[in-house]
Amino acid sequence: MNTRPSSTERRSRRGGVSLLERIDALESVTDALEGVAPSGAVDSSREVLQRIDHRQALSAEHTVIGLFGATGSGKSSLTNALIGREITRAAVRRPTTSVPVAAVLGEHDSDPLLDWLEVEQRHHLDAESPLARAGAPRRRLRLREAETAPPGLILLDLPDLDSVESANRHIAERMTGLVDVLVWVTDPQKYADAVLHHQFVRPFAGHDAVTVLVLNQIDLVREDEREAVLESLRSIARADGLDQAPVLAVSATTGEGLEELRELLIGIARSQEASAARQRADVRSAAEQLQQAADPAGLPERAAPADVDALVDDLATAARVEPVAQAVGASYRMRAARRVGWPPVRWLRGLRADPLRRLGIGQERDGEGLERTSLPAPDAAAAARASGGLRRFADESSAGGGDAWRSAVRRAARTYEDELPDALDQAVAEADLRAMDRSWWWPLLDILQWLALLTWVVGLGWLALNTLLISLGVPPPPMPMVEELWIPLPLPTVLIVLGIAVGILLGTAGAAIAALIGAAHRRRARRVLTARVRAVAEDLVVDPVDAQLARAADAARDLALARG
Repeated sequence: MNTRPSSTERRSRRGGVSLLERIDALESVTDALEGVAPSGAVDSSREVLQRIDHRQALSAEHTVIGLFGATGSGKSSLTNALIGREITRAAVRRPTTSVPVAAVLGEHDSDPLLDWLEVEQRHHLDAESPLARAGAPRRRLRLREAETAPPGLILLDLPDLDSVESANRHIAERMTGLVDVLVWVTDPQKYADAVLHHQFVRPFAGHDAVTVLVLNQIDLVREDEREAVLESLRSIARADGLDQAPVLAVSATTGEGLEELRELLIGIARSQEASAARQRADVRSAAEQLQQAADPAGLPERAAPADVDALVDDLATAARVEPVAQAVGASYRMRAARRVGWPPVRWLRGLRADPLRRLGIGQERDGEGLERTSLPAPDAAAAARASGGLRRFADESSAGGGDAWRSAVRRAARTYEDELPDALDQAVAEADLRAMDRSWWWPLLDILQWLALLTWVVGLGWLALNTLLISLGVPPPPMPMVEELWIPLPLPTVLIVLGIAVGILLGTAGAAIAALIGAAHRRRARRVLTARVRAVAEDLVVDPVDAQLARAADAARDLALARG
């Protein structure tokens, strides 16, 4: 089997994308579109790849040319006329051809190819056949045998495309995907038949390089009308997307145009480029079908930072970040008040539970993390915001893309939706909120508070002692007076007032300082929790979406490469 690349393929490798690169790109994009594009388009692409793989493994010496047409177009008669002998039955009774019939020029390595085509009736042509002699170089030049020998060619007479027998139609339809060259044979009565063009010719738009249109039975048309009929057929071919396909007029009965058709077919076979050209056209057609089914154009390569930020805000609401951050600030203020508040009323603080402990956060854990917090489940509004956040993130990230890819991005965004609530809860539970931290100023104010308490207790005790002595009739010691005040007051009274005033002042100052520092703790907790929510969002939502968007970008590049 000849494995050398054709001249067209060598030119492609030098100046453009090679056929192998385009096949690899189609295979890659077909895998990428699995689950994105409709299954019919993906399966069709896989069938094309499988056909190409099988065809490349078979004879490169032979060009397979199939004659296709509707009932009455005269395919069998044309086949017999082209090769110069009757190998297929042509009769008035229809359908005539029920199985493929092959005329083989060049026997080398053709059997495996014919086996793959499932063609049982095989007729081998000798060098004296009119088809073999067509286009042969003139003998006056001294040429090598390889240059004068007829090329390998397999001419197939196929069942009618509109046969009343479904098995015959199936054979013809299957062969349209297997042959290297498509020859559409029609006649003056049916050349404009809509069914033929819409169902069979038009799907092969873009296969100009391997398509030939033959108007058979031209002898039935008056000579002054023939050019008009041919021009009409050319116009229909252009409407079908076959801009460059040759259109020939022949008559199997009179032999008109047969030699031109033979030379065209032999020239195609001699170039040995038809198989590669057919494969390029098939790859391009499959890529275009995939693009129509799931066009990745218009999608970004990754989610925008602003969209990620909006998603994090929505998930932070569902994770109760703000209530936890407020609880961190409230917990700090409560613990500070228990240490620096006015001692006589400190005990009242002990009657209230720590806000963080009520949520199951910030407790001593002996090195073991909490599996869950005691946060209440998100209410309906918070849950709806989280669900809506996933939907909005997917829609914003896929804006501009086709419906198939937008649906794929939505599915990617919800890949781990069931795991998201627990992941967010655990992210909050295991956050380092420094919930049990103590401040350096607590002991200082605590000492000052106790000194203030001691001061007024001493003053109160002094007055109580003097009162007791007076009640017992015992003269109390002289009471020291503080003369520097507006009104001279006994020293014990001054101690009481001073102790109470300083205690209250210290308590008020401590509460103010605790409020400021608590607000800083609340802001820090919000930052820490938001960062942990962001990590969960990126792991469970953003990364799958980015992977899908990257998949779309790769698919777009592969589609462009496959289309050439």
